[in-house]
Amino acid sequence: MKRSDVLAICAALATMSIIVSNIITNKQLDFLGLALPAGSLLIPVDYIIGDLVAEVYGFRDARRIILLAFAMNALAVAFFMLALALPGFSTFTAQASFETVLGTTPRILVASLTAFAVGSLSNAKIMQVMHARDGESRLAWRCIASTLVGETLDMTVFSLLAFAGVLPWNVILQMIVLNSVVKVAIEIALYALATRHVIRWAKTLS
Repeated sequence: MKRSDVLAICAALATMSIIVSNIITNKQLDFLGLALPAGSLLIPVDYIIGDLVAEVYGFRDARRIILLAFAMNALAVAFFMLALALPGFSTFTAQASFETVLGTTPRILVASLTAFAVGSLSNAKIMQVMHARDGESRLAWRCIASTLVGETLDMTVFSLLAFAGVLPWNVILQMIVLNSVVKVAIEIALYALATRHVIRWAKTLS
């Protein structure tokens, strides 16, 4: 396998991840008695792909993949909305279920797309800047620090755009802090278990 093959796979996985996440995240999973959005199942894919592309291929390719995933998600949502708006055939009786799964409010959609772009681009940029400064050393610190900033910005932008004026400010702040802490903890675990090994493997490819 070549580096170009891995980059193409990463682009496909990143695009799949954001589209699938937006569809399945409405389901809440029972995780040790806590409600966990089903979209969280894709966190390992997001983190490993994001760190891999930024570290091995650089910010330019990471930005291209992020913008591609952003555009494909927006296109998918456009087709979802078109399918929801068009009249169904007489035998189609699942419109309400269809709307529950694929429907979204304009405010949540804008919040989600904007947060994804800001958080992902920030994560990739920090990886690039720290790599330029540290070279091949301190990979763990790059992955963790970029996730801390990227995920905090992601959750901050999403929470403010989606819930400002709807939820109390203390609840919004709790959401931002809790989600950021949890996702950084997941990043640390993933780095030890998989991310560092995948990145080192990719760097050996020609």
